[in-house]
Amino acid sequence: MKVKTIFVMILIHAASLNAHQPVMDMAPRWNGGYGIQFRYERFDSKKIKTSNSVDQFLQETLWAEGVYTWNRAKRITFKLPFHRMISDSKIDHYTGDLILALPLKKYSNFKQRTQNFGLTPQIQLPLGNIKTGGQLGGGLSLSYSSESFAFYQLHDLYFWIYDEKKPMLGFDLNLGIHPIHNNSSNSGLFAMWDVTAKWTEASTTILSGPVLVPYYQNIMARLEIKFPVIENGKKGHILRGPTFNVGLGFVF
Repeated sequence: MKVKTIFVMILIHAASLNAHQPVMDMAPRWNGGYGIQFRYERFDSKKIKTSNSVDQFLQETLWAEGVYTWNRAKRITFKLPFHRMISDSKIDHYTGDLILALPLKKYSNFKQRTQNFGLTPQIQLPLGNIKTGGQLGGGLSLSYSSESFAFYQLHDLYFWIYDEKKPMLGFDLNLGIHPIHNNSSNSGLFAMWDVTAKWTEASTTILSGPVLVPYYQNIMARLEIKFPVIENGKKGHILRGPTFNVGLGFVF
């Protein structure tokens, strides 16, 4: 398998299919609310699952993401990636595929916590061509989230299928604490642990690592690093290095 084709497969299965929704899966939660988010994602590798090695590989993606909330239970989101990829001495820049989603949530409030069940249909619209991984695709996500003054959790099971690719199943888990919150300034911090698992016919990948989500009034940030725990793939599968993700979001 050609290295360039392998890189395209990584872009499809690793970058564009992020389970999280803007802004940080958490806001806005009011009628007529909207938000924007910018997220930088990076990973590199020097190993491939064959006898050969990759001399140099680096993928950087800048995501522009947005959300509009009609009411607390209904919203629409978009995610658009801009890729920069270095393979050996060659550098490629291009725009990825647009992802539109319609998160539908059922909220329940209790004395000490709030929770919601979510159903999120999604569609991926190709903006490029097949050489840059352009694919028409559809996805569906089932999620559960719960938050109290002390704890936060998110469970997200999602499925994607493409016009020319085998289907993909994924699961994302966030578990953590809410150690800092100041009511007067509406500021604080979530500290979590993330587990991301993806299965295709050709590979199994599980990444895991810490996440920090500080916030102040209408601004939220997300800082995370994930390490590969399990990587099983057919011949030509790239073994990932650590994945870094930094996001900044604003809600209004």
